[in-house]
Amino acid sequence: MAGKHVLVVSPHYDDVPLSLGQSLRDGLLSRAARVDVRVVFGRTNWSVQIHPTPGRAPLVTAWRRVEEELAGRLFGYRVGAAPLEEIILREGAIDPKNFRYASGTLEDPLIGRIEALGWSWRTQADLMWFCAGVGRHVDHHLVAEAGARMVRGGAEGICFYEERPYTAYLSGEDIAAEMAEMDLGLEPRAASGPIAASTHARVYWIYRSQMKEYFKKAQATDRADGRTERVWVPSTAAG
Repeated sequence: MAGKHVLVVSPHYDDVPLSLGQSLRDGLLSRAARVDVRVVFGRTNWSVQIHPTPGRAPLVTAWRRVEEELAGRLFGYRVGAAPLEEIILREGAIDPKNFRYASGTLEDPLIGRIEALGWSWRTQADLMWFCAGVGRHVDHHLVAEAGARMVRGGAEGICFYEERPYTAYLSGEDIAAEMAEMDLGLEPRAASGPIAASTHARVYWIYRSQMKEYFKKAQATDRADGRTERVWVPSTAAG
């Protein structure tokens, strides 16, 4: 990792510091020469602070972009965003239950568009970290499947990071079962040491548009269990 340029693919603003904040501070990503983040669904209107109507999308997008820029300064990465719409804008449904799917592979033409973005980004970095789709959020799955297609298409230097806060509400067996659905022969590897309270506090303070009790409970669980951030890598690269 030392001396490498790493590009981390994030479904939404906030996913990378939530999922890899400790790694950015003193784990694997802290040893990279440079870390860039690319947000796939850069158009958003989701916030717990105001009712997410479609007309507020420009305001919420700008708000969340500012939060992400601040996170980039505090966690040490550069951020860019693609102009794709997140599910709440695509489907017009604000019930969080509509953001998840049951199991298996979702077919969606967006996967191809995201994969094309991934191939264009692949030339810009030594390594790429895609989200793993843990927790079955639709947008996360689309990004994870695009990364998986790149691996099946011969791309090297790609791994998949577990997403928070979802991992706090899943057992190790549940996470392993979801990862097995990718059928890529991946194995987990620690990306950080135990997540510190100061990392949680930093994330919670930055992302005021998003934070609610669900996140606080997840953070408390991570600290109580001494959990670490993890990535899944091809078995030949594990260890």
